[in-house]
Amino acid sequence: MIKLDNVNKFFFKGKNNENHVCKNTSLEFEDKGLNVILGNSGSGKTTLLNMMCGMDKFNSGTITFQDAVFTRYRSRSWDKLRNDKIGYIYQNYQLLNDFTVYDNIELVLKMNGISDQEEITKRIAYLLEIVGMKNYEDRLAKQLSGGQQQRVAFARALSKNPDVIIADEPTGNLDSKTTIELMNILKRISKEKLVIMVTHEQALADFYADRIIEVSNGKVIKDFKNTNSGNLSV
Repeated sequence: MIKLDNVNKFFFKGKNNENHVCKNTSLEFEDKGLNVILGNSGSGKTTLLNMMCGMDKFNSGTITFQDAVFTRYRSRSWDKLRNDKIGYIYQNYQLLNDFTVYDNIELVLKMNGISDQEEITKRIAYLLEIVGMKNYEDRLAKQLSGGQQQRVAFARALSKNPDVIIADEPTGNLDSKTTIELMNILKRISKEKLVIMVTHEQALADFYADRIIEVSNGKVIKDFKNTNSGNLSV
């Protein structure tokens, strides 16, 4: 589904402070499973994640997303792919605080061409039940706890039924109980969809990942199937 061939990314290329943040990276992702990109802060893991979903440019190499092949950055093509195919979960939720839970999800559905209000209401109710937020439709986002906001962010990412879920440190601001609950949701999603998650937490990778990709100083240093993956109990 997603393939990187000898991809390179520089910051300040050709200058004295040039930083080679992604070094000749080649990776291939299948159409489902929980893939964890693991690394310390500054290792290049988020840059790698952003390039493979068109949120950041690359300097050389090839990125293939399904049938689309990119040898250079094309913003319009990536914008369409992200709109149609990718659900993105952020560490800081990125909800509209003065909007209700319903409104936050409805906005994404309408942006994707769903205008029938009955269908929108049905989808939102279904999504909120999946993430454990049933009957929270009318609550303002700013009235929710951090864990509740991230659950809504999960629902929003799933609302357009994307082929790929991209999660950048999705549990970074959450307590351990909520982290386990939300990781179990991601694990279930990964049975049917490709999930690519960035984290610096080794324990999460060890318990949940089907595949672990370790990144250090802009290079993939390990890439292996995780035979110990499973679900943690709350």
